[in-house]
Amino acid sequence: MNYLAHFALAGPETGLLVGGFLGDYIKGRLENRFSPEIERGIRLHRAIDQYTDSHPVVKNSYKRFDPRFRRYAGIITDIAFDHLLAQNWPRYYNEPLESYSASTLEKLLAHKDMLTDAAFQSASRMQEHNSLAHYGQLEFLERSLTYLSGRLKHTNPLIEAYPHCEEQLPSLQEDLSVFYPELMAFSDEWKQLH
Repeated sequence: MNYLAHFALAGPETGLLVGGFLGDYIKGRLENRFSPEIERGIRLHRAIDQYTDSHPVVKNSYKRFDPRFRRYAGIITDIAFDHLLAQNWPRYYNEPLESYSASTLEKLLAHKDMLTDAAFQSASRMQEHNSLAHYGQLEFLERSLTYLSGRLKHTNPLIEAYPHCEEQLPSLQEDLSVFYPELMAFSDEWKQLH
């Protein structure tokens, strides 16, 4: 899952929200590098990623992509699922996506002293464009794949993946409709247990 899903699954708790965002920027052992609340959010992020990567519906989603994209199917699926989540936001959440995006990014940047430099730069760009509110647009999908293609260290086909990904969206929507409620239940249970 990508930023939108991680924010939504973290819920309104600030520590979980900040930690959920930092989960993409912090690797390795935590060892009290952050407050307990933020480390809990990073752990939730990691648990969500592990649950997602091992889920049979998601593994089936990966198989929907041509073999030349298969190595990057996890990345493509994460972005496509966030796109589809944004398109179907009212099915899962009451607050309109536009206001949710603004309030979430405002809350995140109110705690900028807890963010790494890279995380702060990314969050600032997201707030400047209220980007979560635009995840449901096809342009988000295309821009994200192009951007990630340039960020990866090795030569990759992500820049060419958009047309194929767009073709797969109806099937991926079916997958997400089954998977996301289960992921919501998993996240809620994890938060109760930890």
